[in-house]
Amino acid sequence: MPTNDSFDIPSENEHPVSDESSGTLQETTSRQRCAFQAASKEIYRRSGSPTGDPASLGVEAGTLEEWSRDYRKIVQVGHFQDYQLVSNHTSEHKVFFDESKKRAFKHTWPGVFGQIPCVVKGHLDRRNATPSEYLQRMALQLEVFGGDIELEGVYTSDEPSMIIGQPAGQPSLVISQKWYEQSGAVTTESIHDLLAHEGFRGVPNSYFGFYRPSDGVAIVDAKPDNFVQTTEGLIPIDLQMTIFTSEQLRDANLTSDGTEPVIFIPRG
Repeated sequence: MPTNDSFDIPSENEHPVSDESSGTLQETTSRQRCAFQAASKEIYRRSGSPTGDPASLGVEAGTLEEWSRDYRKIVQVGHFQDYQLVSNHTSEHKVFFDESKKRAFKHTWPGVFGQIPCVVKGHLDRRNATPSEYLQRMALQLEVFGGDIELEGVYTSDEPSMIIGQPAGQPSLVISQKWYEQSGAVTTESIHDLLAHEGFRGVPNSYFGFYRPSDGVAIVDAKPDNFVQTTEGLIPIDLQMTIFTSEQLRDANLTSDGTEPVIFIPRG
């Protein structure tokens, strides 16, 4: 699993849960980030399969169910039946809305765990993530952009797997996020401005890709339906993220002078 010194994965007992009723938003975000990091580290450790290897997704999926039992992170069948279905056609999640908690609940499609950036033939691309990579991706979004994303657990239904040839009953990861009320339209220009302000650069000929030279954070799928324009500003809600090593940055031709101006890349 590629790591970065500024994004180390701590053990679970290094960060006790703070009292959300009296804690600050920053404390809550830190607790959530550490929960994702600890789960990612534990599933990766138990699996013993190199992340990115074609076999690692299936190996980690089995480990995921074991982990959910040991850590009491099983989301029961029927958990979503009282929630409003918001979307069942996105490429990564089925999305529900809990009116009472004002939160969006999302579970990955059975057998797959979202996507993350990768390098393919010298270009920034994306691929299917393993469970540990998906969890690390969520921790990274909290690290870079803040927010409110909770690791709810693992959900297993009798729905067909999204992987051809796999039997039904594959696990899904479940997260929840604060529900943001939209106050305006999201534009590619506003996304660019937000990411440029955070030190990112647009990547031509990629799937809405950006990267940050200072720490190797790479993003794809940064398109308008993964942001919400609120009265508080533009909020990223679902970005495909990872940290590239220096070698991966070079392989993707993403090394550059950090003092150069950031150029806006129009999107169709």
